[in-house]
Amino acid sequence: NLVTAVIVETSITAAKGDSEAAMELEDQLVAKMLEQVEWLLKRADTNNSGDISKEELMVAYRDDHEIRQLVDGFCDIHEMLDLFDIFDDDGSGALSMKELKDGFSGFRADPVRCMI
Repeated sequence: NLVTAVIVETSITAAKGDSEAAMELEDQLVAKMLEQVEWLLKRADTNNSGDISKEELMVAYRDDHEIRQLVDGFCDIHEMLDLFDIFDDDGSGALSMKELKDGFSGFRADPVRCMI
């Protein structure tokens, strides 16, 4: 019984370590994604308002290869436009950095893909 208890305790400890490592990796992925979202906002914000409109996003997606690659790495552009409406908490038609970060930080289960 003592040997079984030691084996079980060792297994539980290992599982907790795996779970903590998985949570740490997930936090790192979310942080990286939020960095990329901030870069996208700054690069696509052509009027320097600090917000990004759907029009600015679409023009940047069409004209900027790096932005297109970044968006396509998250989801397709149609999903991104749907997310735009979901993330636009104040209904202004533009997303602030806070709205973008708050919206994307909700993707904890799979932080590198948009899932609706």
